[in-house]
Amino acid sequence: MRFGHTKAQVVVAGGGVAGCAAAIAAARLGLDTILVDQYGFLGGMFTGGNMTVLNSPPTAGIGKEIVDALAATGDAKRCPDDPPNYPIFHYHSEYCTMNVAYDAEMAKIVLHRLVRESGARLLLHSFITGAVTDKDTVRGITVANKSGQQIVEGQVTIDATADADVAASAGAAFRKGQTDKQILFAMTTLVRLSHIHWPSISEYSKSDPGLDRAIAKAIARGDLPFYKPRRQDMTNYWGHARPELSHLVYEDEALFWGGTVEGVDGTDIADLTRAEGEAREQLISELTFLRKDIPGFQKAKIESSSVSIGVRDTRHVIGVSTLTGADILERRSFKDEVAYNMKGGVPVNGLPYGCFVPQKTDGLLMSGNCISVIPGSTEMGSHLGSFNNLKDIPTMWTTGEAAGTAAALAVRANVAPRALDAEALREQLFRQGALFSPEKVRELESARLPSGRTIREYYDDELTSMKHHWRSMGEWS
Repeated sequence: MRFGHTKAQVVVAGGGVAGCAAAIAAARLGLDTILVDQYGFLGGMFTGGNMTVLNSPPTAGIGKEIVDALAATGDAKRCPDDPPNYPIFHYHSEYCTMNVAYDAEMAKIVLHRLVRESGARLLLHSFITGAVTDKDTVRGITVANKSGQQIVEGQVTIDATADADVAASAGAAFRKGQTDKQILFAMTTLVRLSHIHWPSISEYSKSDPGLDRAIAKAIARGDLPFYKPRRQDMTNYWGHARPELSHLVYEDEALFWGGTVEGVDGTDIADLTRAEGEAREQLISELTFLRKDIPGFQKAKIESSSVSIGVRDTRHVIGVSTLTGADILERRSFKDEVAYNMKGGVPVNGLPYGCFVPQKTDGLLMSGNCISVIPGSTEMGSHLGSFNNLKDIPTMWTTGEAAGTAAALAVRANVAPRALDAEALREQLFRQGALFSPEKVRELESARLPSGRTIREYYDDELTSMKHHWRSMGEWS
């Protein structure tokens, strides 16, 4: 077995949404940065996961830059205002007009180009196997690839693995799952369909909103054995086994939530293996139903499915600070805000720097799904959490840019990330356009939806509904 050794100032573990933003941010500040990922492309769920729809336009920093680049070539656009489709869109109601559909294959090219132009180095086709540690300090990561095993050493390492693989290997404490049973959100395979006739679908949905009548008939025939009705008290994720759809950038395409598996753990290889097969069985059942019963789907064809099943949440490292569900419901602000929870293009919550810094482990910063949050959701379930409200891609971009910038400033100042001056970090993020002035936030909040409501009014109504749910569950007073 061959062994290799690579050094950089900043090591970014994971080339998904947050990892790309982190690497670009650190490299643009002049730091020798290396970005490591297991695939031969960048973007994670944003590209290979077949996401193809953002439920909020990014309006800050590197995320905005990525989508603007796609829009400039016609490879990203807002979803249409089509009220008859609201009940069957995954992102239901008029809010779906805030969605941005994009071409995932073109996004791979844009990300690769931006990372290369930033000066960051790439190490692809490399599986991250653990952390290199010196007592409580992370000194880098270990990887395995076609060249053998390698150590990638860095002054600061950013865990952007989504599952906190580096942090867990280093012994950092983490939260995982809801309740004492550690219930995790379900996993989903995303499928891109072509040969769809949206006018027929829209016309049909006028008389059968949400496809409820067609679904009921199919269940009675035994055609949808995996289907489950939605309930707001479900502990698990709402993206369970049912046909859900979104319009895409090309007129004859649809994004199809093609199979969702509950009761599985993304850090357990046996569960991952089972989930891949089960999800595909579900998607065939659901696609057969759509072709048979819903006008507009008779010629539907599978163009692609996600390169691996989408794992929503696993480990969330316990940080110096933790963002809670109550923080989100009350829209609390923090002096050390360095990233945003983005909804409808608006930063509705700030994320404190302490959420990026592990409680005890040094030499390490968290980004993306790994940051310090409470497992669960603000919208549904039996347990008030914060994670589900934060896992959207535009939010993840802001966490990556914050972590990459923090790593660069910490190396420059020759201090541990936990000792970094958060105000200096905020000043740099303002200069980069990653943070907004209060006046800019108010401007973004005033954007209007088709009904005439502002984004602020829409989100306030959503928060009122969330609080009502948690009062009914005895978790909010």
